Amino acid sequence: MNTLESIKTRRSIRKYKSDPVPQELLNKIIDAGLYAPSGMGRQATIILSVANKEVRDQLSKLNARIMGTDTDPFYGAPAVLIVLAKKDCPTGIYDGSLVMQNEVHLGKTGGSYFLFLSPNSNLKGSFIRCADQK
Repeated sequence: MNTLESIKTRRSIRKYKSDPVPQELLNKIIDAGLYAPSGMGRQATIILSVANKEVRDQLSKLNARIMGTDTDPFYGAPAVLIVLAKKDCPTGIYDGSLVMQNEVHLGKTGGSYFLFLSPNSNLKGSFIRCADQK
């Protein structure tokens, strides 16, 4: 699948299997994100992987409250990747978006749960944005 075809066929997922995501796969996706370009080469993003069910559920509740809903904003995904940007970095939001885009492209061949979708694998995902710039 070429890049344009990959972009055109990307879809967000709203229901997930409860199967755990292998740590090796999460590490590959995080690695892809870490190679994203950044404004002025600052590399000011941080990627957190949450696969522990109790922590993931607590994060879901907190995120739902911020979003003003009582439903799971992660749609039951067993793993969540969180991309953070340093507050003092003027390109932080853009840098974080580039990190996620790199992860999307890896997802086309390897897949993950939170940010991306892979039509070539059993793993699917969705991008969910919740930003607080305070």
